[in-house]
Amino acid sequence: MLGIREKLTSPITQEQEVEYTKICAERVLHYDVFLLLGIIGIQLFNLIYVFWYTEGRLHTVPSRVYAALYSVLLVISLAGLAVWNYLRRNQPAKAKTVVRLQCIYCGILLFWGACVTVYDQRVSNNISAFLVVAITVAVLVYLTPAQAVLLYVCAEIFLFAALPLFKGSGDSHGEYLNTAVMTITCIFICCYRYISERKRYLDQQVILEQNRQLNQLANRDSLTGLRNRRFLEREIDDLYERCAAEGQPMTVMMMDIDYFKIYNDTYGHQQGDECLRRMAWRLEQEIDWKEEYLIRYGGEEFLYIGIGVDRQAAMEKAGRFNQVIRELIIGPSMEDSRGITISIGICTEFPSAQPEQAGEWTGYISEADKALYKAKETGRDRWVANWENELQRGHLNVDKQSLL
Repeated sequence: MLGIREKLTSPITQEQEVEYTKICAERVLHYDVFLLLGIIGIQLFNLIYVFWYTEGRLHTVPSRVYAALYSVLLVISLAGLAVWNYLRRNQPAKAKTVVRLQCIYCGILLFWGACVTVYDQRVSNNISAFLVVAITVAVLVYLTPAQAVLLYVCAEIFLFAALPLFKGSGDSHGEYLNTAVMTITCIFICCYRYISERKRYLDQQVILEQNRQLNQLANRDSLTGLRNRRFLEREIDDLYERCAAEGQPMTVMMMDIDYFKIYNDTYGHQQGDECLRRMAWRLEQEIDWKEEYLIRYGGEEFLYIGIGVDRQAAMEKAGRFNQVIRELIIGPSMEDSRGITISIGICTEFPSAQPEQAGEWTGYISEADKALYKAKETGRDRWVANWENELQRGHLNVDKQSLL
């Protein structure tokens, strides 16, 4: 059973904690600026009223005290507004600082409200200043349970200690009771908001993770774990447009396992599936996941897409693919440790940024497919490129050093 502390803090991972702090900081910077502006406006109004009421002389002690209290909060709030502008420009690096400064400002605000309330006791039992500030902080400001308890309890202790100094011989029982009830209520509101918001964040993370898993299931081949045709149909336009916008080449390779039907018929479909899995695993080790994509196109056919891969790099990459698959042992047993080979067709082009040529990538696949059939017709276990009249092939005796 979770302890009280764990229930209050809704434990999350360290990575999630960092992300959650950034979200809180963004929310603080987005909404609390209105709180600052509101407080600045109220203090300006209070100062104008005090000066108007005393005809600009501030000739009484109370008028000078109130003017000082209003001025202090006004200056602090203006400073907070200046800091807010700096912090907003430096997000998310200053996320922790934002949350901490918010807590400090709330502490100042609560202490200010308590001071005004205490000074009001000279002439009345009015405690509205503290009540308004306390409920405003609880409703509008993000505080952890520990911060809420610390700030509100300290403010309440100050009230309990200072009220008799200005109350004189009058009974302060009502003020004590009202401020204590308000303090407990505000702490409860802060804790409830904190727990609710963290729980909502965790629920959102669960939903995002479920969506990620569903997206992976929808875009990944269940047998090999590679991306599938659905991924190709959804993402290829964006990849094409990216190459066109950045002036980068795009390389498409169509790969097919040589004599796979014979392998499947000889060793059975289970061993054939294992062959496909191990081939996919080995090829994935040779690609850059950020710029290269390996897709199971269908059956024993695989599609490679390389962003920024020019013709020279494509030839080297294809030769490397031939080599690593040739060296891969996929036999059903140690006694029959046979391997497989693949044939590869290559198409490398510079995508066009012209709108009328959008979708030209379909031609790249067609060209790679034609080159693949030429590789099959001319001996297999090799690659053929589409860009020269004379067929370019990677042969069995490829110089390994030239490809590395």
